[in-house]
Amino acid sequence: MYTILYFGIHDMKTNNRLLFLLKRYLDGDIDLNHQDELFELIEKESNKELISNEIEADLYSEEDNSSASLPPYIAEEIIRKIRKSDSAVNQLISTKARKISLYKTIAVAAAFIGVICLSLFSYSYYQNLPSQFSEIIPQNIEYTINKSSTTKEVLLSDGSKVYLEPGSVLHFDKKFRGDNREVYLEGEAFFKIHRNPSKPFLVYYNNIVTKVLGTSFRVGTNQANGQIIVEVKTGHVQVSENLKLTNSKNTITPVIITPNQKAIYDKSIRRFETTIVNRPVQVVPNEEAELIEPILLLFDQQKLNTVFDQIEQVYQIDITVENSALYNCVFTGDITNLDLFSALKIICIATNSEFEVNGTKILIKGKGCN
Repeated sequence: MYTILYFGIHDMKTNNRLLFLLKRYLDGDIDLNHQDELFELIEKESNKELISNEIEADLYSEEDNSSASLPPYIAEEIIRKIRKSDSAVNQLISTKARKISLYKTIAVAAAFIGVICLSLFSYSYYQNLPSQFSEIIPQNIEYTINKSSTTKEVLLSDGSKVYLEPGSVLHFDKKFRGDNREVYLEGEAFFKIHRNPSKPFLVYYNNIVTKVLGTSFRVGTNQANGQIIVEVKTGHVQVSENLKLTNSKNTITPVIITPNQKAIYDKSIRRFETTIVNRPVQVVPNEEAELIEPILLLFDQQKLNTVFDQIEQVYQIDITVENSALYNCVFTGDITNLDLFSALKIICIATNSEFEVNGTKILIKGKGCN
């Protein structure tokens, strides 16, 4: 257990302690234990007056903030969103302070209030994590925290890249010793995994484990309903229950998902659902390659069987028709730069049909053509 002596402070009052930890946080010189302490102090009602006074002092400081480059209308919109986003933060800004010049306000919002917003979000989010998950994270491995307001890129020793969302934490073995490459995620991230069939990559995330060889995918939680979601961009992954957290002997069957598919895990009923991602993208044959230019999808009086065959190849999503007469319909148009669902809407309007998503497939319904 760390003590105040770690920082060389012997007799510090709570107020000074809060400001001291906040400075450490802003300087990026704080460990997880002290960061948790900072979040707890920020959450306490008794400290809100102190934080409010500190904000007001910064607003009235004599520092030259004229270098702010944001146009007034953009700055005003940012301030409006900050105040609207969290009532707790809004209460910290006094009425008097809100009348200060816009540039000073935006400077403080970026340097101070933004940190508090992120801190409150991170603390609130991680307090809701299953306590068992924290217990299974090895204590002797590295970790990195994204304390910024933008995505943070983390390069792992095997060449894999992880794009951490704000407030997220990644725990990992620096040298990936053992038979597997294992990481533990708190928050949300996008992964681009370097292919190594002899050493699978495992992402532990709350109640699920995602196993890959070499692919790119996203792992996160739907904050509205608590469902865990894995979305695949390239390659394929296996998603299963985390056996380290499952008390029941009856584990559910893992699911395999491929590009433009997602697995949704509902921990309340312990069930996986597989379906298509919200915005399917074109997929390149090589799992580790990037799509530089979109693949051309230009049709001139082509029958729908040809159109759908090309779409299936580009998006790697199965398309079936309810009525084979639909294949007699023809389509003319350029749908290269459209997202898949917008393209299908245009095709269906032109052929008097409609589509629906059935699991990981798309069904086209209509009378067809003669």
